[in-house]
Amino acid sequence: MSGYLEPLPSEDERRQILLYESAEGGAGVLRRILENSHSLSAIAEEALRVCHFDPATGDDQRRAAGASEDCEAACYDCLMSYANQRDHESLDRQLVKEVLLELRGATVKSSPSAKSFTAHLESLKSQCDSKLEKDWLDYLAAGDLRLPTSAQKFYEQCSTRPDFVYDKQHTVIYVDGPPHDFPDRQQRDEEKTAAMEDLGITVLRFHHQGQWDEVISAHPNIFGTARKAAGEQEAL
Repeated sequence: MSGYLEPLPSEDERRQILLYESAEGGAGVLRRILENSHSLSAIAEEALRVCHFDPATGDDQRRAAGASEDCEAACYDCLMSYANQRDHESLDRQLVKEVLLELRGATVKSSPSAKSFTAHLESLKSQCDSKLEKDWLDYLAAGDLRLPTSAQKFYEQCSTRPDFVYDKQHTVIYVDGPPHDFPDRQQRDEEKTAAMEDLGITVLRFHHQGQWDEVISAHPNIFGTARKAAGEQEAL
C-alpha cells in the first residue's frame, strides 16, 4: 500500500497510529481493509515476512531473501527507509514480532457508526420489535456482514417504518414474520414497497422461511461479502 504511518498524538507520546493513503483520491486499499474481515490477518502475515520472520511459526529468518548480511534490529529490507531516518535508532523488528503473531488471528469488524461493531449491534437489537429481527442481525454478525445504519426509522411520506435502514446505500430492510403471509398484509406490503421505490429507495424483504443467504449474496454492495472459510480468503 502506498501510504504513511503517523504517530499520534505526538512523536514523543505514541499511543495511536493514523493510517492513510498517499495516492490522490485514494486507491481503495483502506476500504478493502474494512470490507475484508481477514484483511488485518493477511497484513500481519506479510509484515512478519517483511521483518524476516516465518509467518507460520514466528521463527527468525535473520535476513531478507538475497541479502548478504543478517538483520539484527532493522535494515532497509524491513523497517528502515529514508522517510523515517530520524527514527532509525528506535527501530527494532523484535519488538513487533509478538504483536504481529497475535494479529494473525484478528478479524476486522467495521461499524456504520462511531460505536464499535458490538456496541452498534446491541443498539440495533434494543430497537427490534421481534426475535426474528434480532435473529437477522445475529445472522449478519455471524457472517461478518455489514450492519444497518439504524432501525425503526419512520418514513412519513410512505407511512411505513422499515425494520432497518442502510443510509449510504439508500436501502431499507423488512424482516417479514408469519403475519406477512396473509394476502391482505401482502397487498399492503406491496403498496409500501412501491411507495418507497418511488422515492428512489431500494426495498429488500427477508421472509421468515426464506433463504436469507441468497438475498445477501445478491447484494454485496449493501451487505458486503460473508466470511469465507480458511483457504478461501481474498488476497489484499
